[in-house]
Amino acid sequence: MSASCPNLEKCPIFRHFKEYAQEVYQEIYCLGDHRQCVRYQLRQAGLPVPENLLPHGGTLWDNPPARPD
Repeated sequence: MSASCPNLEKCPIFRHFKEYAQEVYQEIYCLGDHRQCVRYQLRQAGLPVPENLLPHGGTLWDNPPARPD
């Protein structure tokens, strides 16, 4: 098994998950082979990582929520 993802502690996607789902995603992507995580791949390539992007490449919502000005 590879080392855990260096972005594990600061990855913002997990604030949108319930505890059980967070644990499942972390075990598969963050504590497993984190190089399979699309969020990790984008960060390593120096590209922006959308807030709603899931580790497997899907999204939590179609359009990002509106942010207050």
